[in-house]
Amino acid sequence: MAIRRRYKDIERFLTQVLIADAAVFVLYLFFAGFGLTFWKVLASILMILASVACLALLYMTGEMKKARSRWLVLGFAAIVVCLLVSLLLNYPSPVEVVAEAVTGGVG
Repeated sequence: MAIRRRYKDIERFLTQVLIADAAVFVLYLFFAGFGLTFWKVLASILMILASVACLALLYMTGEMKKARSRWLVLGFAAIVVCLLVSLLLNYPSPVEVVAEAVTGGVG
């Protein structure tokens, strides 16, 4: 009974962290779109640290390989992958940068 309670507590905590991590990702997209570099970098660091810490917690508790926790592993891994793709492609970028790239600096 205590093991089931422990898993429920861990699952509840990690679900809240996953929701917060997704909210920070939305903020990251907002900051990146408006060219707020400092906040973009801060949000990126926060997301990576939170996701890696939660994946490490799942690994240390032995939940990473269990079927009941795969959705948490997938959620945290998806946030990291989406963030890395966004950073590599520089998407979204501020409107001025996009307009300048399209027009070649004219206008």
